[in-house]
Amino acid sequence: MDALLHRLSSPTVALPILLFVVFSVYNRLTAVSNIPAGLPWVGKDSSNLFANTRAKLASFTNVREWLEVGYNKYGQNNLSYILPNISGRTEIVLPRSQTAWLLEQPDNVLSTSAFHYDSLEGEYAFTTPQILKDPYHEHVLHKYLPRRIAPLIPDMWEEIRVAMDQTWGMDTQAWKEIGIWKNMMRIIPSITNRMTLGLPLCRNEDFLKNVGKFAMDVITCASIYLMLTPRFLKPIIGPLITIPNTRHWRNTAKYTLPIITKRLANFNRKQEDPSFEWDEPNDYVSWHINIATAEGRHDELTPDMISRRLMPINFAAIHTTALSVTNTIFDLLSSEYSLEWLEGIREEAERVLAEEGGQWTKAGLARCHRSDSAIRESMRISNFMTRNVLRKVMPEEGIENKAEGWRAPKGVLLGLDMHSVQHDPKIYPDPNTYDAFRFSRPREEADALMVQSEVNGIKNTGLTTTSDIFLPFSHGRHACPGRFFVALEMKLLLAYMVMNYEVEPLKSRPPNVWFGQSSMPPMKASIKVRRKEGTT
Repeated sequence: MDALLHRLSSPTVALPILLFVVFSVYNRLTAVSNIPAGLPWVGKDSSNLFANTRAKLASFTNVREWLEVGYNKYGQNNLSYILPNISGRTEIVLPRSQTAWLLEQPDNVLSTSAFHYDSLEGEYAFTTPQILKDPYHEHVLHKYLPRRIAPLIPDMWEEIRVAMDQTWGMDTQAWKEIGIWKNMMRIIPSITNRMTLGLPLCRNEDFLKNVGKFAMDVITCASIYLMLTPRFLKPIIGPLITIPNTRHWRNTAKYTLPIITKRLANFNRKQEDPSFEWDEPNDYVSWHINIATAEGRHDELTPDMISRRLMPINFAAIHTTALSVTNTIFDLLSSEYSLEWLEGIREEAERVLAEEGGQWTKAGLARCHRSDSAIRESMRISNFMTRNVLRKVMPEEGIENKAEGWRAPKGVLLGLDMHSVQHDPKIYPDPNTYDAFRFSRPREEADALMVQSEVNGIKNTGLTTTSDIFLPFSHGRHACPGRFFVALEMKLLLAYMVMNYEVEPLKSRPPNVWFGQSSMPPMKASIKVRRKEGTT
């Protein structure tokens, strides 16, 4: 009991509890109903005293069970329902049959950016509200990344080689224990920032440390403290809670500002004098300068603003990729077929690399169907998100759902149940079993028979292909713009692992931990690796 009381007295525990109590009381005193009449709830017993508050609290531990109930009772019958959320936001989960209706709504009716702004506490978490109010960095990535990604592949491979050689080691005799989550949080930032800023900053340990800390600041303030803070207190608490965010950005800016300033000067000089000898780097900073110049966005052409734009890119790229790679490795190693799968991925990687003349290319990586499938299957079965394609209702009059006859008021969230769809046995046979080659097997069989891969939708089972049954990258026009980079990054990571290291299979899968509305991989679990003979 003493230990429990001591733990509860800790500021990191006591503050969220206090905020939630204040938040709950405030919500009850100021509550204005914005719940569509007639829509059923899942997880709420209206006969209970304080039913809303109890349901919101219970959502922290019961969301997986509630999603299953909602999917079976309502979703599969083409009906929507309301899912309690500890944040207090009203969330309507739509059936899969209404995906097209959800996606066809314009941004001024159902907004992705408004949802991100609210859920990530954009007013405070990213150093200035402008970053998420106008997510210009997403615009830049949408326009440039798919077209400029091919020349980045050798750089990505080099960063993976350097980082894995350093952290996994070169010893061909002794086994080494690697904490995968911690290791990926060291490797992924290097690869990401090779794309954003290039060498040598992408290997600067102090810069990478502060980038990682900033990402954790956002998660802490958005997912815990500010989420539970009453709206009237946020102008006071928000700037205080996010002091570390600003400090960690400033710690990165001391490195990025000189680079960006020099880049702008060289760009402007080249514009004025085409004979000026300067090779423009192929990275995010150059893309940003080019498109902002072309569009006359002078507010986006200051070193300060560009340095701030790098923070949400790192936030989005680092943690989601690290989570996905961690899950993939544990899924691969914990099956009775793990050695067979690892050998299959290795054989394919070495064969394709040889076909490409020893240099990875975009076309070559596109033929790595087995690694593609292994990652996609892990993102299907072990994804850290439970819902996706979330949108915020924007018009004052709300939005009418004519299929069911209800109207969602302004401020309500609409989204899809990703977890249940991706575990539906009608869609994915034996859905709770990880099958690394679930998606590559049909493609290889079709190729062996010289059948076009369009048959039976085989072509649409690639890692970056989104659909209403595969939603980790969202879906529609707001699908993750960085998914093409992330897919290549993860495939290269797997290729380097199987080509250069022996990896000891696991007796069982270290379980993921459900934290609120998310499923987190085992962050303390480790694997044993040893460098292969003849690869040093």
